Amino acid sequence: MPFTCAQCGAIYASDETCQQRFEACLALEYENPNAYGAVHLLSVACYMLQHNLYSREGWLETRELVRLTISQESIPAEIRKKNRDRLDSGVRKWSVTKGAKLAEFAAIRWSRTIADIHLENPEGYVSDVKQWAISVLEDTLEIDG
Repeated sequence: MPFTCAQCGAIYASDETCQQRFEACLALEYENPNAYGAVHLLSVACYMLQHNLYSREGWLETRELVRLTISQESIPAEIRKKNRDRLDSGVRKWSVTKGAKLAEFAAIRWSRTIADIHLENPEGYVSDVKQWAISVLEDTLEIDG
């Protein structure tokens, strides 16, 4: 039976869900970190952003992390080092996942979702995840942070 995700609008021809596709992505990334795992930060961030699993503050910070990664202003390790003190759980006054969610979320229309990610080979996978991340940024331009 076909499945449509209520959170991101992904459409599957079978009864597959976004959670199942996400778990399949993670398995590939962990099994082959040098190929599939090259975009681990983006795949996790985009999935979490599109399913509104972060608090508002966490959502906005993660979207910025995606922007910095896609624009190649910084690599994830540099971003973590630069923001370590500011985002340390003992310092920040907000939770990454708990608390008020992004109120504007319901108005977002996603042009790509995890359902658009092909899992067959690393090159296609990496390309698809990068395109997904770019679309997440484009689809959320109107949201102020």
